[in-house]
Amino acid sequence: MKKETTPIEVETLVDESLLAFITSDDVKDTLQGVRRGIEREMVRVTQSGALSLRPHPESLGSALTHPYITTDFSEAQLELVTPAVTDRKETFKTLASLHHFVASHLSEGETMWAASMPPALPLDNDIAIANYGTSNAGIAKTRYREGLANRYGKRMQLISGIHYNFSLPESFWQALHTHTESQLPLETFISERYFHLIRNVLRNGWIIPYLFGASPAADKSYLQDRPHALNQWGSTTDYFPWATSLRLSKLGYGSSEQSRFPISFNNKQDYLSGLCHALTQPSDQYAHLAQHQQLNGSVLQLENELYGSVRPKIVNAQMRPLVAMCHYGVEYIELRSLDNNPLLPLGIDELQSQFIDLFLLYSALTPSPEMSEQESKLIMQRQELVAMQGRKPNLMLPTVNGDMLLTDLAKPLMGMLAEMAKSLDDAQETNSYVKAVMREQAKFDDSQLTPSAQILAVMEQESLSFTTLMRRYSGEHKQGYLNDTLSAEEMTQLQSLVDYSLAEQKRLEAENETNFDDYLAQKSQIDCEVPSRGDASQSMPEYLNPSQGNKEHVNPL
Repeated sequence: MKKETTPIEVETLVDESLLAFITSDDVKDTLQGVRRGIEREMVRVTQSGALSLRPHPESLGSALTHPYITTDFSEAQLELVTPAVTDRKETFKTLASLHHFVASHLSEGETMWAASMPPALPLDNDIAIANYGTSNAGIAKTRYREGLANRYGKRMQLISGIHYNFSLPESFWQALHTHTESQLPLETFISERYFHLIRNVLRNGWIIPYLFGASPAADKSYLQDRPHALNQWGSTTDYFPWATSLRLSKLGYGSSEQSRFPISFNNKQDYLSGLCHALTQPSDQYAHLAQHQQLNGSVLQLENELYGSVRPKIVNAQMRPLVAMCHYGVEYIELRSLDNNPLLPLGIDELQSQFIDLFLLYSALTPSPEMSEQESKLIMQRQELVAMQGRKPNLMLPTVNGDMLLTDLAKPLMGMLAEMAKSLDDAQETNSYVKAVMREQAKFDDSQLTPSAQILAVMEQESLSFTTLMRRYSGEHKQGYLNDTLSAEEMTQLQSLVDYSLAEQKRLEAENETNFDDYLAQKSQIDCEVPSRGDASQSMPEYLNPSQGNKEHVNPL
């Protein structure tokens, strides 16, 4: 990390010239090129609301090679992935189609769990780690998950959520590059501006669990014998009265070992240096694990093990992520702090997506000085407070200028988002951005409108446990998925992907010519010598098409 900068609380302002910039004729058209994709994790459960012990259904294809339907940590943990496209409605149509297809191919009595916090869990030995077959790629994916289980425990890994992938088009960055009179090469400018965006998401990211957190309670089997300060709701539920997102709290997804190796987001070089260090630094905490119990003994086995609410990303099937980002920079960001909202059939809706896009665009444009270690610590404290006590009346949040009321901290940010929303709606002759901001502003005016409050309210009004209520929502949503209809063409396309993925996995298993240790050593190499620009385009694969049988597709680890 660079030398400590003077800590300041960034003013949540976008100057008038930038408002004029985003609504100018040239730039407003570039915003039509924003790409977004959604990844939704859900576990399969039985009729009683317990984790399914059945393997991933073969009728859904190969979890190793299917581009849209795969598994996350466990055999029972589905991950549905939409490709990144510019049409928001198409994104949600694809997500709905995937839910329909999966629901219609589940074993009898199974449903997809609507919540982020896990259902009733069995003993650890009965939680099956995802199996990807006998190819080297498949063995590596399973070995990585063995490492996660041995490092953090299986229960934490069964927490599910939504990852929101977002990119601005090169035409937008080109216009901003000109507007800001940057002297950086465009490719460098784009990467550094994504880190600029990320820092602002971290600074203001506490609003995500407040507005969208939907995990104020958990089944008692999740924490098991771990010490905690949660309240009890009946005999099977742990909860906290003001919690918004147990998933994002210290009781949810996190790593004490990783916290000893903080990663800087001040620029690409600092980020990659910190990430490389964590990938190559042996961890005393994991040294006792045998070779077959993890991929390696470093602080991070792989880049994907780095926990956090937002990540810079790049797609490149030929290179490991760190090397690809070193060579070609950042292509998009992944927002990872969204809970599954069990009140919504898809866990997220279009208006929420509209608000997130606006928040991310704001984060790209508002000033974003480098982040000091002090500010980073305050950001973590804010997230924990909002995750555990976000709806508590008069909650104070720490800033570098002293504690502030949560509602006071939100006012300038929401005011600026409202101003941007009106400007964008006027320029595009819509009202969707303003509607999105108004819905979220109402939650600051009345915390009972937040999903976390609504969930606890139903539990209290109907005297239901967490598991009983989530089982009800899950069953209702499944019926809704099944009631949706897909065209014959859509069903044929989805079935062809199932068939193709199964055949592709068999092909990979038949072609195992390298022993696993050599394969792993090759995949673990870190080389950051920048190739010529002429090589860059050749390394970027097209998105999988079933007709491209000669192209290998393996889901990222």
